[in-house]
Amino acid sequence: MTRRTILLSVDGSLLVEIDSPERAYAAYRTGRDEGPLAIPPGAGELDFTGLNGRGPYFFRPAVVEVLRDLAHAGVDIVWNTRWLTSPEVLGELAHVLGLDEAVRFPTAAELPSPAVNVRIDHGPNVFWEHWKIQALIQRVRDLPEGAQLVIIDAHMDYSSRRLADGVARRSRREDARVGGIMTIDRWGLDERGIAALRSWGGGAGLPAI
Repeated sequence: MTRRTILLSVDGSLLVEIDSPERAYAAYRTGRDEGPLAIPPGAGELDFTGLNGRGPYFFRPAVVEVLRDLAHAGVDIVWNTRWLTSPEVLGELAHVLGLDEAVRFPTAAELPSPAVNVRIDHGPNVFWEHWKIQALIQRVRDLPEGAQLVIIDAHMDYSSRRLADGVARRSRREDARVGGIMTIDRWGLDERGIAALRSWGGGAGLPAI
């Protein structure tokens, strides 16, 4: 049986913040309305105090469902989020969403650099030093032959040759089978991404969208 792993982010993937200081500041700078996001059809509001006291959020029950189904089918789903800097809050979130048995915390060996509460900077040099990218490189380096890895993140685009080629070169694992779903931080993991995960879980090829 093929070993399969998902690295799961929270912000902009599992949860979307309905209102945020960043949008308020953008409204101030541009004069455009950057008010609270509308909750998409089928999504639910989560009145949860998250990292740094942020919230509320919306989430899609269909995302929680597909993660549970994949975990039940044997997919190893691992938190890969800056929320790891507050494991108590992340554990509470997992419990509230019913994911505490579906998504696990990474081991120390899987995190060559400790998680920090800083978003990925896409600058040409600092990008590769971010703890998420370092963890990805280490995980790909250690990926068993034939195993598959999928990244779900709003800031990691595995359809981009820059990330795919850079990770392969730095891990020295050009043979590694890695894919990803880059979410949109205002929408989270949407129906297209959910469908891609279900197809992959059913035996289709690695998603790279």
